[in-house]
Amino acid sequence: MSQSRVLIVEDEEAIRELLVDFLTSSPHLIVESARDGVEALHQLATQRYDVIVLDLMMPMMSGVDLLDSLSAMTTDPSLTTPPFLPAVIVITAAPDDFLQREQLCNRFPTLVRDVLRKPLDFAALTSAIEACCSD
Repeated sequence: MSQSRVLIVEDEEAIRELLVDFLTSSPHLIVESARDGVEALHQLATQRYDVIVLDLMMPMMSGVDLLDSLSAMTTDPSLTTPPFLPAVIVITAAPDDFLQREQLCNRFPTLVRDVLRKPLDFAALTSAIEACCSD
């Protein structure tokens, strides 16, 4: 099995480091991180990732703003070749009645593959990443 590249985008340092440490234990994953959407956009411009694990509520540029930016890149006529867009697994503390999975999946159908609630179920996160990497 080849290695897949994962970008963790999370503003809370303790959670970001926990996710990086946990996912780095898999020999099939190369894991990097970004503190917010702005830093993530820069990394996405310089490196190809297979999966993004994306927090929604962040300063500077929210997860939804990042998703909007990625979505806009696919329709930008000035780009001669559309960028490679990774699969996105959203992680959020927002309750389901405030932000439903279907809302995100319908708004960003080519990007969002799953929505997981905090506190995270690490087995579910691992399964979601594996499913994205096997597509």
